[in-house]
Amino acid sequence: MKRAVIIVAGGRGERMGAEVPKQFMKLDGKPVILHTIEKFFRFDPSIRMVLVLASDHLRFWEAIASAQLYGSGILLAPGGETRYESVRNGLRFIEDGIVVGIHDAVRPLVSLGTLERCYNSAAQNGSGIPVTEMDETVRMTGDNNQSEHLDRSLLKRVQTPQVFQSKMIKDAYQNADHKEYTDDASVFESLFKDVFLVEGNRENIKITTPTDLQLASLLIRTSE
Repeated sequence: MKRAVIIVAGGRGERMGAEVPKQFMKLDGKPVILHTIEKFFRFDPSIRMVLVLASDHLRFWEAIASAQLYGSGILLAPGGETRYESVRNGLRFIEDGIVVGIHDAVRPLVSLGTLERCYNSAAQNGSGIPVTEMDETVRMTGDNNQSEHLDRSLLKRVQTPQVFQSKMIKDAYQNADHKEYTDDASVFESLFKDVFLVEGNRENIKITTPTDLQLASLLIRTSE
């Protein structure tokens, strides 16, 4: 099946504390978002790519596109007020009958192996969601400072890209009953019930703070 990816780059990056949005900050000499784009083109040079951007971030992208050869091969979609709306805007550019991933622009360290597992699972099963094991003790808090131990062996950290057969995820977004979802797998399972989990890679961190950026700069030299 043909492949596509929607790269969601509409975040404001308040936690980074910088004037430049986090997806456009430099990582190992070039913008974070460019690392992410290049990883998907390495995985599949013919992949259809949709980049979802806030309107006031277009100038940052135009500066990158003018200096690279990617500008003409990437479709731009407008960002929404929420991630849910941004993804829905991106899905309007995706045709039925293909496999589409939805990925955070600030996850440049996704591995080629993770991409392969996600897209293969989606082609076969309808969805492919990358996860990693929990390696810390977890407690769920309640009222009055009460907390409860949870069995971490039953919990997973969820990453992106979350990959789906395109008609299924488009139908899920069209029929979702509210907009408070925190990821695309939750939207998908609201209509189709089950999602298929695959092995992610621990280096696939989401860059949201200066510490994350420092860690990514160390990891990127040893990533695929």
